[in-house]
Amino acid sequence: MRLRIFLSILLLGITSFPIAQTLQTWNWESYKMKFKAPDNMVIQQNDYTGYQATNNNITLDIYPRNGENLTYDGMKNAITNWANQVSLSYDSRKEPIYLSDINRYWGCAIDGTKAGYSATALLLVNPDHPEISYYILDILRS
Repeated sequence: MRLRIFLSILLLGITSFPIAQTLQTWNWESYKMKFKAPDNMVIQQNDYTGYQATNNNITLDIYPRNGENLTYDGMKNAITNWANQVSLSYDSRKEPIYLSDINRYWGCAIDGTKAGYSATALLLVNPDHPEISYYILDILRS
C-alpha cells in the first residue's frame, strides 16, 4: 500500500496522500524528469549527479547510473544490492516486485524500513533512454 502511495506521488501525481499536503510538479532539469511531490519540499541537490529533496515527513533521493542497460533479472539483482548498501530492511521472500508502465517507466521496487522509518527503494528505467537507470530512495518519517 505504501509503495502505491509513493508511486502516485512520485510519478503519477495523484493527490491522495496520507499527510495533508499539497502536491506540485517538480523538475529535475538535468534529466528532463518531472514528478509530483509535496509543495513544501526543500531541494538539497538538483544536478547531473542526483536529486535530493526533503521536508518534515519525506526524504527523496534519486541517483542516476549510466550504461547499465539492465534486463529485468539484472534490475532485481541491482536493486537488491543497492537496498543492502543503503541499509534498507525488507522481506526478501516478497521483494523486489516488478513495476510496469509507471507513467511509461518500468522497473523494480522494494518496500521496507530504514532506521525505523518506512522506506521504499525503486529502480526505474525510461524506455526512451534505457541506458540510464534511476535509483530512488524515499523515506517517510511520519
